[in-house]
Amino acid sequence: MEITQAAISFDEESTGEKLPHYRILVVDDNEACALTAMWTLEMLGHTLQMALDGPTAIELAKSFHPEVVILDIGMPVMTGYEVCQIMHKEPVLQNTIFIALIGWGNKEHMERSKEAGFDYHLVKPLDMEALENILSVQDIKNAG
Repeated sequence: MEITQAAISFDEESTGEKLPHYRILVVDDNEACALTAMWTLEMLGHTLQMALDGPTAIELAKSFHPEVVILDIGMPVMTGYEVCQIMHKEPVLQNTIFIALIGWGNKEHMERSKEAGFDYHLVKPLDMEALENILSVQDIKNAG
């Protein structure tokens, strides 16, 4: 899989296909940002949990078993890079798709995201269309 800021265009209405629904963990130290993403994703039929810091996200992921983790990079205590690397070591998260959410989209940050284990790199503010496109083209590594 390749780190990408743009995703393939996909329109459920034009194809008539039903988009899959996933267990998604949203991690952002900015509660307003996390809640906004959650409300939008919930309207699309996904099951959601939220964490406001890295240690909480790691513990929650062990019981929630998210198929997708949307993870802010710039958080206090633990960066999103650190959280992603730790989560990758959890057997229950081996099939999880990790999406970095960061305020920067330059090549250096995209490479660092890839090195940390992220599958995708999106730039804030969260582009819901790009996120929907990622979710629509994923097999979510046969998670479940």
